[in-house]
Amino acid sequence: MTPLHVVSDVLGHASIAITKDVYGHLMEGDKRAATEAISSALLGKPKRVASRVAPNEGKETG
Repeated sequence: MTPLHVVSDVLGHASIAITKDVYGHLMEGDKRAATEAISSALLGKPKRVASRVAPNEGKETG
């Protein structure tokens, strides 16, 4: 994952806060995956990896 300050610089934002406010919701899956990995390492529980793909809403199957 690209560091937020790099994304902010590339996009020309005046501060990282602007980038986080606009794009922060895209990082939720990464936060969840990191939390689960840390929990697994500290507590010895099986590691689940958070999905980075949104479920297909409204699409028919079969």
